[in-house]
Amino acid sequence: MSEAVESMQAVRNEATAYPPRSVGWYAVFVLALLYLVSILDRFIITLLVDPIKRDLGISDVQFGMLHGLAFALTFSLFGLILGTLADRFSRRWVIFAGVAVWSLATAMCGLAQRFWHLLVARVGVGVGEAALNPCATSMITDLFPRERLTTAMAIYGLGATLGSGCAYFFGGVIVDLVARTDTIVVPVLGTMRSWQAVFLIVGLPGLLLAFLIFTLPEPARRGLLNTDRRRSWTQSYADLLKFIGQKKRFFLCHYTAFAFASAVVAGCGTWYPAHMGRTFAWGPSQIGLALGITLTTAGIASQVIGGRAIDAMFRRGIRDAQLRWYAGCLLVATPAGIIANTSTSPWIFLACLCLFLTAVSSLPTCASTALNLVTPNELRGTGIAFFSGTAGLLGGASGPMLIALFAELFYANAGGRGIGFGMATLVAICCPIGALFLALGFRAMREAVTDAERWAN
Repeated sequence: MSEAVESMQAVRNEATAYPPRSVGWYAVFVLALLYLVSILDRFIITLLVDPIKRDLGISDVQFGMLHGLAFALTFSLFGLILGTLADRFSRRWVIFAGVAVWSLATAMCGLAQRFWHLLVARVGVGVGEAALNPCATSMITDLFPRERLTTAMAIYGLGATLGSGCAYFFGGVIVDLVARTDTIVVPVLGTMRSWQAVFLIVGLPGLLLAFLIFTLPEPARRGLLNTDRRRSWTQSYADLLKFIGQKKRFFLCHYTAFAFASAVVAGCGTWYPAHMGRTFAWGPSQIGLALGITLTTAGIASQVIGGRAIDAMFRRGIRDAQLRWYAGCLLVATPAGIIANTSTSPWIFLACLCLFLTAVSSLPTCASTALNLVTPNELRGTGIAFFSGTAGLLGGASGPMLIALFAELFYANAGGRGIGFGMATLVAICCPIGALFLALGFRAMREAVTDAERWAN
C-alpha cells in the first residue's frame, strides 16, 4: 500500500514539477523584451510634442488626450476584458495578438494626417498593450516556485525600466533630429515628416518580435480553485469580487498603498524633463542622457536587489515580504525625493533621484507578485487587470495632475522651481501614507498567502 501511495505521489510531483530553470529564465527574457518594446512604443509620443503640434495644428489639451486620456482609458478598459482572456485561453496567443496590434498601431501613428487619425492610432496602442501584463505575470507565476517568483518578476520588470531608459537615452537625439530635418525619404512610402518616420522605425519591428512568444512553452496552470474555463467575462469578475470580499483587508491595504505609490512614480516621472529644463536650463539631449543613465542604473539596482532580497525573506518564512520590503522603500524614498526635487544643484538632484528611483522602481514587481501569491490561478489575469484599471489607473492618472495643481496653488511665486516643489509635496504626502497602508496589510497578507499555499498544495 505504501509503495502505491509513494508511486501516486511521484506521478503527482512529476506532473506538477516546474520546468527547468533555463526554460523559465528564457521565458522571462522574452517577456521582458516585449515589455521594453511596449514601454518604448507607449512613451515615444512624449518626445515629439512640438513637431506634432506644429504639423497637425493641435492644442495642448488635444495632445493631452493623445498621450493621457485616449491611451489610459483604452488601456484600462480593454485590460479588464483581456485579463479574463488570459485566464481562459492560451496566454501566448493573447500576447501575440496584443504585440501585433500595438506595434501596428504605433506604426500607424506615423501615417496620421489629422488629429483624429492619431487619436485612433493611440487607442490601438492602448488596446494592444493591455494584453501583455495580465498574461505575462500569470505565465511567470506558473514557471517559478514561490521562493524565486519575486526575482523572476523583477527581471521581467526590467523591461519597463530599460524601455523608459531607452526613451530618455534616444529622446534627445530624436528631438534634435526632428528639429534639424523636416522630412525624411522612406522606401515605398516616399517623403514623410521626420516625426512620422520615428513612429514607423519604432513600431514596425514589433510585428516580427511578436513571433518570439511562440518560442516559449504554455506553462501548466498551478493553484486552480475552479477548473471551469468556460466562465463568462461577467462571471470572472463576479468571482474576483467575491474573492476580494473574502480577503478584503489585504486588498484594501494593497490597493490603497500602491495607488498612492503609483501617483508618486507616475507623477514625478511625467515632470522630470520639464523640471530639469526649467530649473537647470538643460537642453533635451543633456536631459535625455542624464535621465536615461539615472533611471536605468537605479531601475536595475531596484529590481535586482529587491527581487533577491524579497525572495530571501520569503524563503525564511516571511510571507508578507513584498509589502514589508516596499513599505521600507517608501520610507527611504521620502527624504531622497524631497531633497532631489527642491535642490538647485543638478548633481544633488541626480544623486538623490538615483536613490529615490532605486527605492520606488520595484513597485510593479512588489504589487503584482503580492497579488499573484494570494489569488487563485484562474483569476490572476483578471486580478492584475482589475488592479491596473482601478487603483493603478487612479494613482497614475492623478499624480501628474496633482503636481501641477500643487505648483499652481502653493508655489506660483517660485518661478521655474514650482514643479519641483510640487513633486516634493506629492512625495512628502503620498510615500508615508503608502507605507502606512502597507504596514496595516502585513498580517492580512500573511494569512492570505498561508491560505493560498494550503489549497495550492
